[in-house]
Amino acid sequence: MLTGSIFLDLTIIFVAVAILAFFAKMFKQPLIPIYIITGILLVPVFNVLNNDEFVSAISQFGIVFLLFIAGLELDFTRLKNVTKVSIFGGSLLVGLLFILGFGVSKAFGFTSISSVYMGLVLSFSSTMVIVKLLSDKNELDSLHGKIALGLLIVQDVFAVVAFILLSSYQDFSIGRLGWLVFIIIVILGGIYLLSKFVFPKLFKIIAESQELLLIVAIAICLFFASLFAFFISAEALGIGAFIAGLALANLPYNLEIISRISPLKDFFAILFFISLGMLLPLTQLSALLIPTITFLILIIIAKPIITFFLVKAFGYMPRVSFLTSISQSQVSEFALILAFFGIATKQISHDLFASIVVLAVVTIALTSYFSQHRNFLFSKLKKPFAPFVKTNNDAALSYLPKKFKKKFVLLVGYDRLGFSILETLKKMKEIPVVVDFNPEVIQQLREDKINCVYGDVTDFDMLNNLHLKECKLIISTVPDVHAGTLLIRRFKEINKKGFIFLTSETIDCALKLYKDGADYVIIPRYVGGKHLSSMVKKSKFNVKEIMKHKLENLQELQRRMEHVTRHR
Repeated sequence: MLTGSIFLDLTIIFVAVAILAFFAKMFKQPLIPIYIITGILLVPVFNVLNNDEFVSAISQFGIVFLLFIAGLELDFTRLKNVTKVSIFGGSLLVGLLFILGFGVSKAFGFTSISSVYMGLVLSFSSTMVIVKLLSDKNELDSLHGKIALGLLIVQDVFAVVAFILLSSYQDFSIGRLGWLVFIIIVILGGIYLLSKFVFPKLFKIIAESQELLLIVAIAICLFFASLFAFFISAEALGIGAFIAGLALANLPYNLEIISRISPLKDFFAILFFISLGMLLPLTQLSALLIPTITFLILIIIAKPIITFFLVKAFGYMPRVSFLTSISQSQVSEFALILAFFGIATKQISHDLFASIVVLAVVTIALTSYFSQHRNFLFSKLKKPFAPFVKTNNDAALSYLPKKFKKKFVLLVGYDRLGFSILETLKKMKEIPVVVDFNPEVIQQLREDKINCVYGDVTDFDMLNNLHLKECKLIISTVPDVHAGTLLIRRFKEINKKGFIFLTSETIDCALKLYKDGADYVIIPRYVGGKHLSSMVKKSKFNVKEIMKHKLENLQELQRRMEHVTRHR
């Protein structure tokens, strides 16, 4: 046996994952599956590591820190425009998926409690994985990112409730259930009061020291994780850490906390995904093979389809609904927590535990590939599903004159850069037409009597109805290379004289858009840097000049805030 110390175990793990990750990057493969494969190779296949306690500790710390950071990154202000689909859609989605999972399990002859566990496994998606994938693509503030996060928050609430109910299952009594509910309310109430009255003052004092900020944040994470473990169950560590993260998420210092903990996040993310592979019970895969395959199909196909139609039913475009749905195609870390609890309390069998772990490993790995190839998947699935997802062309979703007096400017995407661009176009006496796939944004624009259309620029039928021959300039603030390429192709086919300005997040994507025919591509962070450099150059450290720029910026921010507040 090669192992003899934790130091040696970690050395073996990181050397192995570094080698595999290097080759994965060479072949442009996502890294999450590589982490899981590393774990599978080290323990179930070659048995290089043989320290069960170490593997268990890795898994526990991974879940605790990753859920803490996931809670930190769930900024509720991001969800202000998607509350309806989050609360009502999320609740309905959990209910439908639970019924489906429970019914299929009973059809396979599972006991009632085992069927409940499998219903919950199908109901919840991974906060940790989705937040990581969205943040890697800078899409936490995108519309589909906001909806996905909203659905996750609702699922996490149901997960906590489910955990409370399952904790009182074996020796169920109204008194025990009431005691658990009381404990949860007291803990959550205490956390709320701390986040409202204590944490803001505490972090204001310690924020000056970056080291102290990191230490206190970790202490709060571990304290509340331990609190849940002590009063509820050892498997509730992750729930306590997630709630601790939520308590700090809306502090003014949450970005500083996240920046300090990010190295820990990456470290424990790697260890968590590797530990998933280590826990894969290869010897027990055959026992529930057919049910496992069935649930695998439900998670990666049926669950996204149900999510797609549910989001679409709330008035969102097919592309937004699709991007939201594929983010939900995996098993949640809360399902793993429930599985660990179920095996510890003997509520589920070892075979069912093995099945849940397999589902988690496979679906989390596949989610990375779905995310990487989402544009390809959408283009292939768009036509077959077209008859079922026809875009609503109701006049209530647009505000356009019958005929334009002169050539217009098409602004694609309003929520990010679009506000300033629209203001400039109005000052220039240009005719703006805004296209956005958020129905609430379109409603705001209609109230302000701004020409607007509810639609997706990848929908050629919608573009054809906009009379692009009369458009002299397209400005797209949507940093999606696929959408940008399609927009260039269609616009240049119809209007050879028009100009098209696009947005990109990275240099390589910007170069690709130029190659495809874009007239100008902006990268917001570089533009921001150039603007700041220009301001420094003009001000020449003159107090009056700096104050002038400050007042202009302050007035701009206040106008934007008044605009947002007026339409809430």
